[in-house]
Amino acid sequence: MKTKRTVLSTVLLVALAATPIVRAQETFDVSAFEKKPYELTGFLELRPESQSLRRDSAGYQLQYRGDSRSSLDRLSAAAEVSGIVRHDTLSFNFTGHASAVNDPVATYSDARMYEAYANWQPEETGLVQIGKRALRWGTGYAWSPVAFLERTKDPNDPELAREGFMMAIGSVVRSFDGPLQTLTLTAVAVPTSSDINADFGAPGHTNPALKFYGLLFDTDVDLIYAAPGSRGPRLGFDFSRNLGSNLEIHGEWARSSDATHLVLTPDNGLAIQTRTYDSYLLGLRYLTERDTTIILERYRNGNGYSAQELSQFYELVDASAGNAALVQPAARAASQGYMQPNVGQNYLYLKVSQKEPFDILDFTPSFTLIANADDHSFSLVPEALYAGFKNLELRLRLALNHGNASTDFGEKAVQSRIELRARYFF
Repeated sequence: MKTKRTVLSTVLLVALAATPIVRAQETFDVSAFEKKPYELTGFLELRPESQSLRRDSAGYQLQYRGDSRSSLDRLSAAAEVSGIVRHDTLSFNFTGHASAVNDPVATYSDARMYEAYANWQPEETGLVQIGKRALRWGTGYAWSPVAFLERTKDPNDPELAREGFMMAIGSVVRSFDGPLQTLTLTAVAVPTSSDINADFGAPGHTNPALKFYGLLFDTDVDLIYAAPGSRGPRLGFDFSRNLGSNLEIHGEWARSSDATHLVLTPDNGLAIQTRTYDSYLLGLRYLTERDTTIILERYRNGNGYSAQELSQFYELVDASAGNAALVQPAARAASQGYMQPNVGQNYLYLKVSQKEPFDILDFTPSFTLIANADDHSFSLVPEALYAGFKNLELRLRLALNHGNASTDFGEKAVQSRIELRARYFF
C-alpha cells in the first residue's frame, strides 16, 4: 500500500510540475528561432596509450597478481552519436556510445545508450521528459556533491558524456520583476526494479526528487531534495555567482542520511555502517587578460575513507601477496569501495589552461592537478590540445601519479601514462 501511495504521489508531482503556469508577459517571435526537424552529431576516436606500472603498489597486486610486467600498451577506440528529432512540441533525443579496448591482458568492447528520452514542451514555461536521461546537477566542475541522480564524474575528464538513468521529469519556470528574477521547479522520479535502474539502488522504489532553481540577486541558486527510497534521503544546496566579467565563484553542500559505508574490520571482514554525512565543494573560475583560465576547487567527501582506513586496506593487500587466504578479502574490499577513484576525504583540484599561447592558432596547453590533501599524494596531467584540422581534434596527455607507500595516488597501479586522443567530429 505504501508503494502504491508513493507511485501515485510521484506521478501527481511530475504531472503538476509539467502543467504550464501563467505565461510571462513578454512574447517572442518563434519563427526567428525555428529549428531543424532533426540533427545528428558525433565523433570517432582512436586512442593509443602506453602505461608504466608500479609493481609494488596495491593497485598492481589487485590487477596483475602473478604477472611480472612493468609496462602495458593499450589501444582504445570509441564512437559516439547524438541526435534529436523534432515535431511541433515533441522531440526525441538520444546519445549512443560504443567503445573497444585491446591490450595484452584483455580485449573487450561495450555499446550502450547514454540517453534516449522523449521531450514534450507544450508551453514555453513547462516541459515533460521521459526516458533515459543524464542530468548535470550542481555547479562543481570536477565533483558535484548534489548530483543525487547521476553517475559519478571522472575528475580527470569531467566534461565527458555519461550514461543516464531511466526517469520521468516535469519542469515549470516563472519569471518575475525584482530580486528573484527566475524560479524553476523540477520534479523527477527514478524508478528501480530488477530490470530498470538496477545499479541505482534497491528495487521497488520510485525515488522522487525535487529541485528548486532561482536567479536571486544575480546569483544562481539550487535547492535539491531526494526522498528516501533506494537510497536514504538527501538534501543539497548549490550556488554560482559572477563577481565580475572574469571571475566566477561556486559551491555545493549536501547531506546524506541513512547512507551505507563499508569498512574493514580488525579481522579483515567488511562491515556495513549506516551514517549521516555532509559533503561540500567550494571553487572558482578565473579568466586572465591573457586568456588563461584557472579553475580551483576544494572538495570534502563526507563518505570517504580516512588516511588511516586506507592505510589498513593497503596493508591487507600487501599481506595478501604472501598469504592466499587474504586474497579474497582484499579483492572484495577493493571492488566494494576501497579502490574507487577519489575515495579519500579531502581533495584539491586545479586546472590551468592557456588559449593560443605565442599566437599559435587552435592550440591550447593545460595541466590538471588532483591532490589528496590528507596524505599529500597527487595526480598531475599535462595536456596539449590542437584543433587546427577540419573536424579533427588531437590531444596529447601525460598522466603522473605520485605519492609514498600507503597513499591514495601512490598505490595506483599506473605510475605514468602517455596517450594520444585523435577525435574526428561529424
